[in-house]
Amino acid sequence: MLQKQSSVAVYRQIIDYFEHEIASGRMIAGQRIESIRSLAVSFKVNPNTVQKALNELERDQLIFTDRTNGKFVTEDEEMIVKLRDKLGHDIGKIVLQQATMLGLSFSETMTLIQDVWEETNHE
Repeated sequence: MLQKQSSVAVYRQIIDYFEHEIASGRMIAGQRIESIRSLAVSFKVNPNTVQKALNELERDQLIFTDRTNGKFVTEDEEMIVKLRDKLGHDIGKIVLQQATMLGLSFSETMTLIQDVWEETNHE
């Protein structure tokens, strides 16, 4: 889950985790988020680290707080679609940068992506 030896800050890894869970639909709109204490235990980090990540997610409107009931995934489906598109775009950029570094053409890159897609049974 979290890579403590990573050059990416732990709170940023928590943000990335939630973004991917929300964008993929593993966390659905309106879903209640575990307590900060529970998440801190799960992630094996200080509760302040979790709070910092959740504050940023809330600032970005991916989660919201109901003062009496806790924190929840946004119910704004358009926001979730935009997040998914952004994350997909970021992945695409990385793939194209790496392909370019290898000297692959666009056509070669797309063929390789299709081959990998089919190899992993995503037909």
